[in-house]
Amino acid sequence: MNTHWVTLSCPSCGAAVSVSDEASRYRCEYCGNEHVLSPSALAAAQPIRPRIPVPAMVRIEKEGKSARIVQRWFSVKYIPMAFFSVAWDSFLCFWYGMALGNHAPWIFIIFPIAHLAVGIGLTYSTLCGFLNRTVLEVTPEELSVWFEPLPWLGEKTVPVRQLKQLYCVEKTQRSENGTNHQYKLMAVTQDGHQMELLSTLDTPDIALFFEQQIEDWLKIPDRPVAGELGR
Repeated sequence: MNTHWVTLSCPSCGAAVSVSDEASRYRCEYCGNEHVLSPSALAAAQPIRPRIPVPAMVRIEKEGKSARIVQRWFSVKYIPMAFFSVAWDSFLCFWYGMALGNHAPWIFIIFPIAHLAVGIGLTYSTLCGFLNRTVLEVTPEELSVWFEPLPWLGEKTVPVRQLKQLYCVEKTQRSENGTNHQYKLMAVTQDGHQMELLSTLDTPDIALFFEQQIEDWLKIPDRPVAGELGR
């Protein structure tokens, strides 16, 4: 007979504990207390989701009571973006060089303003893709997210006591060029609100890895959330 594993919440400390469905009792690996496994508790337990190995471009750093997940942004998609940015910016430099050098009417300066804004945004996004990394740090008091070395929107700090559950969702964007899938790491707070911790993660494995690691560090039992990824 195959042994199946489920996850339970320790009655003493609330940590998520992996238990065989054939066991009659278990010991919490976090607080060390031993508990009797009742049939009702086993019936209510959630099957354990497969563990996600450390994805490429991701590493874990631990120092004292803090732990970090560091993810590099770079992927092959930024290579064609770099070529396109160079071509776009080169055309704008040529245009403005000709317009300013020949004292062209003001309309030739104003007309490509929208294209200039797109070029600046595209170039900055590409530089971030090559250079940046996401840092998510967990301490006994706070969960913090920031990006380095270049600034990016979405940095935040959340008190750990506010976090009740973590989960991932898939975001699908459709356009003329096809369908794009991105993934978000979300949190449910103690008052029931939903909070976005990380967005635009490239693969489901990265999103689920973030979720599993943070739940382990904060001893948050893995419970299903409606609409989450991987259920």
